[in-house]
This record gives sequence, structure tokens and C-alpha cells, in this order.
Amino acid sequence: SEPVRTLLAGLRFECVIVDEAHHARRRNLGPAKRHQAADGNNLLRFLERVAPRTKSLLLATATPVQIDPIEAWDLLHALNIGNETVLGTKWSRWETRAREGLGLVLGREEPPREPAETWEWLRDPLPPAAEDTRIAAIRQTLGVAERAVYAAPEAFEALRPSDQARLRDAGADFFAEHNPYIRQIVRRTREFLEEAIDPTTNEPYLPRVRVRLFGEGSDASVALSGLLRDAYEAAEEFCEEVGKRPGLNSGFLKTILLRRVGSTIVAGRRTAERILGREETADDEGEREEEDEGDQRSSLQPLLTEEERLLGRFLALLEQAGEEDPKYRAVERILLEGVEGTGPWLEAGCIVFSQYFDSAFSVAERLSGRLPAEAVAVYAGSGRSGVFRDGDFVRLEREVIKESVRRGEMRLVVGTDAASEGLNLQRLGTLINLDLPWNPTRLEQRKGRIQRIGQVRETVFVYNMRYRDSVEDRVHEQLSGRLAAIRDLFGQVPDTLQDVWVATALRDEERVLEIIDEVPAQHPFNLRYDRIAAVDWESCAEVLDARVQVAALMKGWNGSV
Repeated sequence: SEPVRTLLAGLRFECVIVDEAHHARRRNLGPAKRHQAADGNNLLRFLERVAPRTKSLLLATATPVQIDPIEAWDLLHALNIGNETVLGTKWSRWETRAREGLGLVLGREEPPREPAETWEWLRDPLPPAAEDTRIAAIRQTLGVAERAVYAAPEAFEALRPSDQARLRDAGADFFAEHNPYIRQIVRRTREFLEEAIDPTTNEPYLPRVRVRLFGEGSDASVALSGLLRDAYEAAEEFCEEVGKRPGLNSGFLKTILLRRVGSTIVAGRRTAERILGREETADDEGEREEEDEGDQRSSLQPLLTEEERLLGRFLALLEQAGEEDPKYRAVERILLEGVEGTGPWLEAGCIVFSQYFDSAFSVAERLSGRLPAEAVAVYAGSGRSGVFRDGDFVRLEREVIKESVRRGEMRLVVGTDAASEGLNLQRLGTLINLDLPWNPTRLEQRKGRIQRIGQVRETVFVYNMRYRDSVEDRVHEQLSGRLAAIRDLFGQVPDTLQDVWVATALRDEERVLEIIDEVPAQHPFNLRYDRIAAVDWESCAEVLDARVQVAALMKGWNGSV
């Protein structure tokens, strides 16, 4: 908020670290808005104000580019304010011609043919001599100090003919290999950190924890029986009907029932009852399982006649079916029997994730009835966590559940996405995604609960569930060929791909392809940094921080203080 930004931006800082920095982004993205000035959100505007008031600014994110490379420029621009070594002075080409610079870096535009034009891009900021012998020669000709990051435009006239020839012959190389993006953005993939060796320990920086994924094949989706299939199609018809409402621009409201029924039949039924006003909304109070969810009963009121008819048909079909959710049966089978020869997952400890409390609570309750001797924890938000024992539910604080898992006293947890961040479950070795979140980053966050430092197993198991021929199944089919490439490119799946789910639910195939095609085919920077430099303290010429000096001097000969 503005008062908080003003307060913090009025202070001075030694260091500011921003995690999940991709949340600092412009609002006006997309091909149609590429020529508009950046309209930064609150966080991006704050970074621009605080950057000149801190000695060090570190932006950490797994996805610096969501849908447009200009987002990487926005982050570098924030870093450059008050520190013109990143993109150069306010007159530099990298600052004033952002789109053109990205086009050159990505190879979308032809590099300039004239050496003088290449020089305008190269000189501000001027790359360090260590990057390339040609740059070292140019610096030497001009007598530019090693720490200097700027050369005047008229310095081009002082370059030797051989230096100008280098600029002419190697212009494309300069844009590909010596641009500010690869100089300032350090990529560290998990795979890299699991393979790179820390010279101080002679061990990898991260212990390797492999993930074995199940449920990905086209035949691995969960089939719905005849009546349940009909009910799902009625939910699709309802959402299509809501989508016809004039003035309703919220993709979330248009697809709310499909989001819920795609999780579990129970969640879909309760959502329909709430929209119709037949059930209180207490289950949703206190925890927003999806942003902007609000009160489902009032957000679509008053219902139109056809909408109400389709909702009634959806509920009638579910009542006629009277069947147990096939997803629950699949969860039970995996826990007790395993899959593809893995053995029972319950023995390794398991967390079952769902987007919605309705789904999580229902599955935990059923599992407790099936496994009366097993403690089944429910990990959710806003005082709704607890544990089932012998079918009875007792509310517990989340910290108590976490401690019980850590001590090995509890091996089965059913959680909402309230458990997908800030929760360490290294004691558990398996994970079942009861549903596929329409915000794909959440899948990565869920997996991170067990694929983390301290996991005692070399391989953890993850099972992703979806109903056959559902929105999730269709999106999976659309993206399956590209998800691996997108993950390799960005480190994880961009949040903005959640729009694919909405477009698929609304049967807007043209928009689906448009969104997928908007994802860049390559990164605006390469994996330049392929090693982590070790410091040889015996010959180090760096000046140590005073506190480090004191700590070193206070150590005895045997290393003790």
C-alpha cells in the first residue's frame, strides 16, 4: 500500500532481498500493449523507489519471465536505479530502447552492421575486460580503467581500425554473449546445484532428491461413470451459460463450478448448493482457497433461469449416481497397494494435496473410516486443522501437526494449499495431488514440501490425478508436449499459464493456442554461469568485512573460539 511504500522508501538500507520477485511486474502486458509505457504494480513501484536507498538489492525468483521478456527488463531497470552499472546511464540504449535491445538479445532483430552503431550499444554499460579479449583490447586502446563501466560516444573515433573491424565482424556475438541480461541475471537450476560440487565440502551444493512422477499417461486419468460423466457435462454447460452473461469479465466466476468439481465430486456438489443458497458458506469463511473467491452464493446472484436449471440438473445427476468418488478409491488403492510396483505409499508416509478444504476434509474423513487405527491429519488454514482418530475429528494447531510429522508420529496428512508454502515434510516420501491447480506454480510448491534438504530418500513419488475428459485432462493434453520445455526454460511453469485452464473451460480453443504461443520460445539470457567460483583465501586480495576479520582472529589454532 502507498503508506507502507512511503514509510519504507524513506529509510536507508544496507541490503534488501526480495523473494518471489516476479510479483513485481507491470500490469499492461501482452502483444497489444507492447508500445505502452510500463504501468508497474505496487511492488515494482516500491523497488524503483527503494533501489537508490540501499547498498545491495537482490531479486530472487524462479520465473523472471512470465509471458514477456520485458518483465526481465523491468527487474533490471529497478536494479539500475541509483546504480547505473546494470543497464547503463539513463541515456543508454539498453535503458531507452528496451524492446529493441531484447530483440537483439533474442535474435529477433538483425544486429547493426555499422561499427559505430554497435559501439552505441556496447559502450554503455561497457563490459568488463575479462569477458572477451576483444573487449579487453578496446579498453586498452581507450585507456579505460577496469572498474569503469562507461565510455563516451566520441571514443569511437579513438578506436584503432582493428578495433572497429572487431566491432563490425563480431557485432552479433556481442549481443548474444555480452548483454546486460546474462551479465546481471544468475540462473541456478535445481539440477545444476545437485551436480555442481562445493569445493569446501567436496559434495554437491544440494543433495539430489529425484522425483518419480505417476499419473501422466493418457490412460492414467480417473474415469467417471455414466451418471457422474453426465453431471460433469452439466457443470460445463452451466459455466458456458454463465460465460454468456454481458459484463461478466471474471474468468474465475465463469468457471468456479468446473474448478471445484474438477477437484472432487464433493467439492462440486457443495459449491452448487452454495450458489443455489441451499448450504451455508461457513466452510469458506476464514480461508480463501483461491484469490477473489469471496461468497460463492452471492457472487453469481441472481441466477438466470437457464443457469438455475443446469445447476439443478447437475445436483440431480449426482444424487442419482450415489457413487463414491473414483478419485477417493484411487487414493485409497495407492496408499494401501501402491502403483507400478512401488509398494504401499502409506508405509513411506504421504501427503495428499487439494486446492479446496471441502475436498481435503472429505478425503481425510473417508480415509479415517477405512483406517481406524491410523491418525489422519488435516492441514488447512484459519483454525480448521486437526486430526481424525477412529473417525472422530479433533482440532489441532498446525504447529502441533508439523511437529508430530517431524517426530514420525504421523505419516498421513491431507492438506489444502495452505500447506504448500513454508511447510517442511521431509519425513514423508510420497505425495498425491488430488487435483491439478489452475495456477500451475502451486504444483511446484506442493512438490517442494517433500523434495527438499533433509529428505532421507533418494527418490520421492508424486501422483497427479485428473478426471478423464475434464478441463484438467484437456489442458494436460494441450501442454504435455511443451511443459518439459517450459520448465527447462523458466525453472518452473509461469503463473500466467493458468489462463489456459480458463480458456479451455470456456471452449475458447483459439485463446488457448494464443496464450501458449505467447510463452517465449527461448530465454532472454543463457545459462552463462556454469560454475560457482571458489575463493582461495590463502591468496585472496579482497578486503574482508571487519566482523569477518574479528571472527577469524578470535579462532584458536584448533579452530575453536
